[in-house]
Amino acid sequence: MNVTPNTIDSDLAGRICVWLSVRAGVVEDVDIESTRPKGVAKVFVGHAPDEVVSLLGRVFSLCATAQSVAGLEAVEAARGLSVSAQQHVARHMLREAEMLSQTVLRVSMDWTRLLSLPPVPAVARTVLSAEAGLKADLFSGRDWKVPGGIPVTPDIAAARARLNDLQDVLGTALHENGLAQNLLSALDAHDLNGFGALAKGARPETGALSRQWQDSGVVTARKVYGAGLRARLMARFADMRDLSRFLAEAVNTLTPCAVPQQASRQDGDGTATVETARGALTHRVVVKDGKIAAYDIDAPTDVNFLNGSVVARGLIGAARDRRALDVAAQLHVLAVDPCVECTVEIKDA
Repeated sequence: MNVTPNTIDSDLAGRICVWLSVRAGVVEDVDIESTRPKGVAKVFVGHAPDEVVSLLGRVFSLCATAQSVAGLEAVEAARGLSVSAQQHVARHMLREAEMLSQTVLRVSMDWTRLLSLPPVPAVARTVLSAEAGLKADLFSGRDWKVPGGIPVTPDIAAARARLNDLQDVLGTALHENGLAQNLLSALDAHDLNGFGALAKGARPETGALSRQWQDSGVVTARKVYGAGLRARLMARFADMRDLSRFLAEAVNTLTPCAVPQQASRQDGDGTATVETARGALTHRVVVKDGKIAAYDIDAPTDVNFLNGSVVARGLIGAARDRRALDVAAQLHVLAVDPCVECTVEIKDA
């Protein structure tokens, strides 16, 4: 990684490998190796806040919008900037659209592949198109990643039409005999409903399962199978339903708004937490003499993929033949959902 005063390297993601040690067909130990760099956000120190905010989406490409919103709100808190309700809604519509597209991509492309079902690219394309289109609908295609915000000039008619199409497609996917039912039937067929279940009384990982813990479908799955693959998949379906509803309702609250106030101070510290598809993301920033003096990021992957975390605990004691175990372990990792490339490797203990 090469960092100079005027450049920030964008190759900061790293990767994760989950090693399973197996004896007599049973997983005895799990070791999670990560090359994710520690304190990666320190590369922002010495840069202007506006520059850092504009770069966040390129440095962290998978949750680019969520990273940008968290960075914006942390910098705004540090500099005493408040934004209008319209600005706030428009930004978070983009963040929720990103959450939705990343959830749908996992469900329609990755879950289907591992469960030997045909992928459903049409659903993924619709959601990705809606996400990209909303950026033009809400901010007229301009760069919205500016501390304090930019004027909001929404094309409400275009956004409504886009979101109506989105709800139609997702409604079909979640309806009886759609994508959701096909995936649940495949879990049944592979006897994977309870795989990777939380221990009784254990707290769910940050992400879809914790967000949707009390959803009726998730509650039913937990009662019958424990908080394993079926409950986590039901939580994804609940996210798809809720996120599409939020977007459809939020667009009706938007009206144009002008440029916001100027910063009340040059220096200060600020913290912001936003939800991503994978869980809570927190940015902390200190601004001194108009430059970033400290920057920290707490990402859900760094919590969920520690040794001894929910990923490891869900795999200890698993007993299947080598091929079936490989698929089940990959699904378990996918259900918790890392934000970087992750591989599963099986070795003899």
